[in-house]
Amino acid sequence: MIYKELTNEVLEAMTKCDENLCGNCLAECVCCLDGDIPIAQKLATALLEERARTKDDVWKNAPYWAKGACVIWDDGEGQKFTRLYNSERYTRELPKSRARQIAEKEGRGLAEKYGWNASAKEIVTNVMESALNKYADELERKK
Repeated sequence: MIYKELTNEVLEAMTKCDENLCGNCLAECVCCLDGDIPIAQKLATALLEERARTKDDVWKNAPYWAKGACVIWDDGEGQKFTRLYNSERYTRELPKSRARQIAEKEGRGLAEKYGWNASAKEIVTNVMESALNKYADELERKK
């Protein structure tokens, strides 16, 4: 069996598989062909291998509110340097609260139903999130 790394490009090619043009596909030799290992097993194996890798996670000790980070390197002898190019800047999306998730879902539904623009949808979503948070606080105080 020929092994090919599961890069983003290969995975994207697999999502667009038409099962007819395998010779021109970036995912050739990765998809399930001629009794090969099923693709679900390959993906599960790749996921387990990725999880097993040790990583220096830039977000490990970051505060919960941090959205961006720049890395500073040192040579072990006190000499430090950093580069502030985009490639050395890490960004992340902050996780949304459950109240925000619900408000966005319901706000999206109302916006579609009534044909609201983006700013109206955002206002309604913010109001709904605020109401849900207040309700959750009231429930907590009653305990």
